[in-house]
Amino acid sequence: MRKLFSGILSVLDIMRRLLVNAVFVLLVLLIVAALMREKASLPEQAVLMIQPQGKLVEQIEQPSPDAFPFAFPDTHQTQVSSMVKALQWAKDDAHIQAVRLDLSDMDRTALAKLQTLRKAIEDFKQSGKPVVAAGDAFSQSQYYLAATADTVFLHPMGTLALTGFSVYRNYMHAALEKLNIDVHVFRVGNYKSAVEPFIRDDMSPADKEANQAWLGSLWQVYKQDIANMRGMDAKHIQTLLDHPATFLSQYHGNVAAMAKAEGLIDKLGDSRDADIFLASQLGWQGGGDMPAVDVKTYLKLAHPPSVKKAADKVGLIIASGPILSGEQPAGVIGSESITKLLQEAAEDEQIKALVLRIDSPGGSALASEVVRKAIARVRQVGKPVIVSMGSLAASGGYWMATESDEIWAQPTTLTGSIGVFGMVPNFTRALDKLGVHSDGVGTTALSASMRADVPLSEEMKKMIQMSVDDIYERFIGIVAQSRHMSRGDVQAVAQGRVWSGVDALRLGLVDKLGSLDDAVAAAAKRAGIASAYELQEIRAPLSLPEMIAEQVFGEADTFTNMKAAWLGSKNEVLNTPILRDILQPLHVLMQFNDPAYVYAYRAM
Repeated sequence: MRKLFSGILSVLDIMRRLLVNAVFVLLVLLIVAALMREKASLPEQAVLMIQPQGKLVEQIEQPSPDAFPFAFPDTHQTQVSSMVKALQWAKDDAHIQAVRLDLSDMDRTALAKLQTLRKAIEDFKQSGKPVVAAGDAFSQSQYYLAATADTVFLHPMGTLALTGFSVYRNYMHAALEKLNIDVHVFRVGNYKSAVEPFIRDDMSPADKEANQAWLGSLWQVYKQDIANMRGMDAKHIQTLLDHPATFLSQYHGNVAAMAKAEGLIDKLGDSRDADIFLASQLGWQGGGDMPAVDVKTYLKLAHPPSVKKAADKVGLIIASGPILSGEQPAGVIGSESITKLLQEAAEDEQIKALVLRIDSPGGSALASEVVRKAIARVRQVGKPVIVSMGSLAASGGYWMATESDEIWAQPTTLTGSIGVFGMVPNFTRALDKLGVHSDGVGTTALSASMRADVPLSEEMKKMIQMSVDDIYERFIGIVAQSRHMSRGDVQAVAQGRVWSGVDALRLGLVDKLGSLDDAVAAAAKRAGIASAYELQEIRAPLSLPEMIAEQVFGEADTFTNMKAAWLGSKNEVLNTPILRDILQPLHVLMQFNDPAYVYAYRAM
């Protein structure tokens, strides 16, 4: 037996050394490649390639290993702001002759982010330079961006997956019952549905009602945007999707031919055909393929447009991801992490106003309140704070926003969800069935009250419910005071219900509809510096790996990708969409760290 373990340890040690050496060699090669690239320069004439990878985010997410194995990091992420910046620079850059959209690796994306990119692409098109999109197939998100192009190519055997919007979740109450796992839920709000996957086997009528309302609102925007970009009638798009087989039968089952005939695309062809077409449009005489440059490389090699320096600045803080207590990595809103950034903004004399960009489903109620108080301290020193909502600023995300001078949402932002819940899992019955029993002594009735292997006492259940009720009343009061509404009026739009940005404006939950740029301009105006100011992003100092990654590769996700690759996140079994959807609620549960087990969170 001893020899067996000795042999196993020897093999593991050899594997460890090989792994360390492989990582070292890889890093050296990457650094050498990056240094060689530093000597490069932009071609005299080039095409800017917009190739978003994976999920589009406000801030590159650094996954925490704490929730493994339920946390599957998104190893491919693209920052929306990087693509927007590249398009802004390229508009007046003589080196860039056109833009090519390659959207094949872009994941499903919230409409608000797609609209931000659409605006940047349409602004670029004002230069008169062409934009061409091509794909073997387009998902609904991919097609929205492709439709912004002057010319859209689709492979003759390709598909166009326009399906409309929907919300489907996996419900696991029956499974938990079979496993003898109890999930104690305490909530306020008829529409607070984040806990439903644990206590139901289907979507509640209230949740269906709320989801149908905001889905309909966003779908109307999507259809109208496509209709405007493609010169179509939005009603025809609806008819096409309501009777797809009828239309498809006219084209002998060829989806690509139908898409072209119905005006959804311009040409049938593959990516090579699109490149040849673009080169001919530009009159390319260089021989061979026209040089192309991706966003990362372009931002590294291009000379940014000169910006007039100004003494006064508008600060920008990105608050993206779930809201948790303490210090948290990028892509998660840590109460201590964001508070430090807010304090920095308050103390910097050059920063005259602050914009807080929130893209969050919420999270810990306590952490949300900590951040809200930190925002109040920025305002107390006389600096206006404007909140700009991204795709989602719900529950705890809305809680934080209430302390600002103005709240700006995009029309397709999802916000509100003013509600609270508490959730405590318990494994006593499951352990009993396995023959594992817990016993012991304590000094009070609460000594073992929150152990997962001891039944939750009735006393503790009452305490948690009272705490949930109290925090919900606090939430209602905070909204009523900040929005100058009566508690009754807030109650009418609360109950955990989520609203689109358009509806939120109508109901008085936000002040204006507009983009991040609009919010920045509003902040400058409030501070009296609209005539001359700089925008300065305030962010936490990077760790050494993140710093190396950002300097060498241009974005801070490279080391994340490497770590995730070594952890096996690319495993085809673990990475299937269905398994991700099933385990997503468990991932969220593993992240939660509120000491009172009370959360303002909206599941999407």
